[in-house]
Amino acid sequence: MAILTVICFTTLVALAIAGWRRRTAAQEQAFDEPLEALEFFGVLLGQAKSFYVATTFSSNHLERISAYGLGSRGIAQLLIFSEGVLIVRNGERPLSIDKSQIVAITTNQIAIDKAVEADGLISIDWLQNSTGLSTHLRITDQASRELALSSISSIISNNSSREFKK
Repeated sequence: MAILTVICFTTLVALAIAGWRRRTAAQEQAFDEPLEALEFFGVLLGQAKSFYVATTFSSNHLERISAYGLGSRGIAQLLIFSEGVLIVRNGERPLSIDKSQIVAITTNQIAIDKAVEADGLISIDWLQNSTGLSTHLRITDQASRELALSSISSIISNNSSREFKK
């Protein structure tokens, strides 16, 4: 019985890993790898210690993006520059979003497996190769949270011709 249990468990783990790899490969076909650093940072407008929750498709906040290392949760430093946003995650590659890619900044309560108080998550909606993505952050310090929201709002361009790809 123990051998059968080990075989079943090993098979399930192998199937889960294969599924995760297939999903990652499919997502990598949908859009190019995001920048690790901005070409030009500009002036530092604000920064905050945050918790990187996930990056999802904008059309579905319950589907985690695992491609390009974006699937790992963790502690991060959010840096807002006049030319974009830099998210430096502990133990993972940084994520940079140019201001021309940012579509909106919103707040929500739920993303993937994280549920918090009303408007407890900050979501940065952005485009990567015409694919709409949302990066979700949790900033618990209220002053840092307000600074991040106002700083990112100030750099968003008003280009209404952009649309999300589903």
